[in-house]
Amino acid sequence: MKYGTTLIAVRDMERSLRFYKDLFQQEVTLDLGWNKTLACGLALQEHFDEIAGFPADTMMFHSNTMELYFETEDFDGFIALLDQYPDVERLHEAKTFPWLQRGIRIFDPDGHLIEVSESMYCVACRQFRQGKSVEETAQLTQHPLDIVQEWYRKYQTSNISVCGTDCSTCGCYGTMCSGCNACEGKVFHAPEGCAIYRCTIGEKHLKNCGECKDAPCNIWQNTRDPKYSDEEFEQNIAARMQTLKGLP
Repeated sequence: MKYGTTLIAVRDMERSLRFYKDLFQQEVTLDLGWNKTLACGLALQEHFDEIAGFPADTMMFHSNTMELYFETEDFDGFIALLDQYPDVERLHEAKTFPWLQRGIRIFDPDGHLIEVSESMYCVACRQFRQGKSVEETAQLTQHPLDIVQEWYRKYQTSNISVCGTDCSTCGCYGTMCSGCNACEGKVFHAPEGCAIYRCTIGEKHLKNCGECKDAPCNIWQNTRDPKYSDEEFEQNIAARMQTLKGLP
């Protein structure tokens, strides 16, 4: 037995399609006329009463007995987008749940309840950046320890640039810069692109400098932070190489 999809009844297909495309970037992947499947797997069905074979007056919209759940890595961005559609009905405004996840509940044009929340991985990463341990984060987010441990491993790896620098320790991280991996080396202080990132990813097609037999190379020397003394720079290089060796 295999689960197929979730189908919701809609009264005006075009109106529903605009809603899910504008707010959730959903395109139609299968068009069967009265039935259209969206990229997320959700199916919209017009004339559901006729197909299912029950009286139209028994259909209950806005029943509040189920919800569709969406997660986003950019919750603030979604709220900004939602604010551009004042006609969308909200069950409640954005709030923080007891497990520290931010979310909001809205209704689609037919009254189907939708929750949009930030991913729990984002929630966990926020705790890690604040210095919380894996155990503390598991308790705060009300999630099993093994799941949070996996999040932490992913967090550690995602913040490590190709040269072994932990971007999350930078004072500009999260404000002026989203990290070397996220911006593909085009950090704010090098808009033309980081030479190390360009060499490693663009030219040698490696995962990081730890896979390169030449590292640390002259490019590391040429991109040296001038605030470091010779001794501090050597310590910095050693620490970065150690970090790269420990990556999976």
